[in-house]
Amino acid sequence: MLSFFSVLNPQEQLILKLRGIYERNGYSKYRMSRFEEYRLYMENKNFLLSESVISFTDLDGRLLALKPDVTLSIVRQANISEEQRVYYIENVFRPDKAHRNYREIEQMGLERIGKIDTFAIIETASLAAQTLYAVSNDSLLEIGHMGFISGLFKALKIPVELIEKLFKLISEKNVHSISSLCKVYNLSDDVIKKLCAVPSLCGKFEDVINKAKSLCISSEMTTAIEQLSSLKVLENREKLSCVRLDLSLIGDDDYYNGVIFAGYVNGLPSAVLSGGRYDKVMEKFSKNCGAVGFALYLNELELLFGEKTECDFDIKLNYDENISPDVLYDEVEKLISSGKSVYVCPKGEFTQIKAESEISISEKGELIC
Repeated sequence: MLSFFSVLNPQEQLILKLRGIYERNGYSKYRMSRFEEYRLYMENKNFLLSESVISFTDLDGRLLALKPDVTLSIVRQANISEEQRVYYIENVFRPDKAHRNYREIEQMGLERIGKIDTFAIIETASLAAQTLYAVSNDSLLEIGHMGFISGLFKALKIPVELIEKLFKLISEKNVHSISSLCKVYNLSDDVIKKLCAVPSLCGKFEDVINKAKSLCISSEMTTAIEQLSSLKVLENREKLSCVRLDLSLIGDDDYYNGVIFAGYVNGLPSAVLSGGRYDKVMEKFSKNCGAVGFALYLNELELLFGEKTECDFDIKLNYDENISPDVLYDEVEKLISSGKSVYVCPKGEFTQIKAESEISISEKGELIC
């Protein structure tokens, strides 16, 4: 028999597998509208990757938008009186990198809202690593912490106008440009040395944590290292992607405030997963609780899944128009029951479908190869 799972394409199989992982860990599916009120995004545009949003006027006069973000919708509707653990499969609409056209981007991810303790962070990071492993066993989850780098900037009293530039250079591991930029601003050699040390803080947990401890010069940095130390439990676990620390990993400072994630799959040019702790978003909505989550960008996996198979079906069955429908039905059922996928059409009908084999069935029900 042809199994249900076998007829799904690779992306559909992945989604089904991830749903099982998330639901077994206590997450339920979250459903939302394709549209949201436009003002939700304009009032929170600092949390968006782009301020460009597709908007339109509804029949009742309200200004609506095709949603460019999932998390804001979930946070807006969150009931903080009870913990929420949800996953979603949704499309968002954002400009492409060149800001010339809008793209429809399919995401699958999860959000945990409520009390976020050490285990909640470990579990979320574990689910991110399991997600990547489900995509490919040749994958990598990098874990960083916004508190480490922001704590370092505060302790070193880095000028505000320099912070965004340094974020970019540190995330690019561009030590030469970090040094050159700091010299332009007449920062001390000791400050430059500390900033240039950050890009090298990447690798196995124990090695990175030991190096990072020697660089800690504030309580915020120490707290960040303590939180990251608890995630060592994920290192070298079966059925998880490779997990490593990277303290040069930078997220949106307006959005994230703690542990952050970035996921990669060998063979793909950019990150396919991102996320982290985002209590700052909850505060903006006056909700006094924590939140953590991540998103998998399904569009980025198209190169991995490759093109469609050369054939659409196993068999193309051409039938004589005078054949009895009962006879035709029985023959089709026999082929399907044997595990074949079958495309049935009248003889002489033009189709562009491709099949591994093509057979005909006569008026009397005889199969002709």
